[in-house]
Amino acid sequence: MPINVNMDKARVIQMNNIRAIRDRELAAKDITFMRAVEDGDTGAQATIKTEKQNLRDIPQTFDITTGVDTPEKLKNKWPDGLPKE
Repeated sequence: MPINVNMDKARVIQMNNIRAIRDRELAAKDITFMRAVEDGDTGAQATIKTEKQNLRDIPQTFDITTGVDTPEKLKNKWPDGLPKE
């Protein structure tokens, strides 16, 4: 008998996994941003600010539903540029 997976719940779990990695990346960027502030590197500050905003936008912009109809496909659906662990 095949196992039924509640894909709605699985999507919530996967997005929570994505958020956890995203949050870790945001914290790391906070450190590099502060170093750029200390160094007076406004170019690096602007770049990091944009990168952080892109990370913050992932929950609103990343489509976790299109083309995802199996748990395997869901597990492999991951935002570009975000490390997968």
